[in-house]
Amino acid sequence: MLPRNLQPENFTAYPPQARKLALDHIEAMRGLPLTFLPSLLREVIEYDFKFPAEQTSIEMELSTIAALSPSQAKEWFQQFQSISISPQLESFDWVNSPSQFLEQQSAYLWSTHQLDAFRNAATEYGARLQAAITPKPLPAPRLGIAIIGAGVSDYDQPLFRNLRSHGTFFTQVKPENGLQLLLAAAARRAETHAAPFAH
Repeated sequence: MLPRNLQPENFTAYPPQARKLALDHIEAMRGLPLTFLPSLLREVIEYDFKFPAEQTSIEMELSTIAALSPSQAKEWFQQFQSISISPQLESFDWVNSPSQFLEQQSAYLWSTHQLDAFRNAATEYGARLQAAITPKPLPAPRLGIAIIGAGVSDYDQPLFRNLRSHGTFFTQVKPENGLQLLLAAAARRAETHAAPFAH
């Protein structure tokens, strides 16, 4: 099956929110090349299980694609259109198994020396999408905490030496009650920014 033949019943097995999202954008998806659409469907099919920020990102991507004029869509996806795939891939159930399709597509592109062309098409698409979308600001800057060394009594090698030039290195940190202090700080942050999954 090709994208132009998509029908609402093709999305019956999708989780409820993903199915609604796909049906809301089915017309736009019908115009996408088969060499591209399964990558997008891999994200859509998992929509119900993603964090709100990731869901918003998928919604914005689909809305951006749907808003393209025919000439813009041709320009955005012409490199994907020029990539050929096998009849076996065309007949694969790429709607319900997009990840498996992408694995087989990668192998086929590699064997037919088209992987570089696909990578170039994907890079250009990503740049166009990034330029077209203004992301919503997060309610709080992202925070990453790594707790390393449980059960290690002694270690004398420089930790994260390759990353130090890109961040801050504190030499006077006292590890006593460190876990409790970090958990308390995370709890205070969650109270201040109460939006679910906003951290």
